Amino acid sequence: MAKQLAVYVSASPEMDAECELLGQLLAGMFHSTQWTIKRTPAYYERMNPDLDALRGSQFYVILLGMDIMAPMGVEWMVAQEMGLPTFAFHNVEVVASPATSYFMRQSGAQWQSYRSPQEFIHQLERQLIHKLLEGTPGYGVEVSDLEELSARLKALEEQDQAQDRGEERRGAGRGGIILPSAGAR
Repeated sequence: MAKQLAVYVSASPEMDAECELLGQLLAGMFHSTQWTIKRTPAYYERMNPDLDALRGSQFYVILLGMDIMAPMGVEWMVAQEMGLPTFAFHNVEVVASPATSYFMRQSGAQWQSYRSPQEFIHQLERQLIHKLLEGTPGYGVEVSDLEELSARLKALEEQDQAQDRGEERRGAGRGGIILPSAGAR
């Protein structure tokens, strides 16, 4: 029987793109594990949060954009009371409402900023892999999957280093003269 892990996501409807990418990430992470994702019910569904699903989760993700919506605060409180590993993200490309700003300040969480859904998933993938590697054997992940995760993390870190090298400044960022190459006439 496949190992089962669950993620609970507190997110408003404006975070659909991020949630879609999260699902794609988990689907491709490793194949011997079944993932379950539960999410904050949308305001128009008029439902209470699935606190049983939250209590059965191994990980908690909260995504904040413009506004925090009920019942995200309740989900947050339950996740923190349980001591669930929490991944807290805030989209800095949108102006946060006063309620969101207040919640972020009062939460005591270390919020990770991102500018696009792709940047969010880029950051979350690394953090989740680290947490899975740190938490095993508690999560019951197969050894072969751990090896895959370690290799994936190494590849991501090498990719980051290569990107950093590619952004090396060469002196023309504040203006200059670009000469034609020697072979051009």
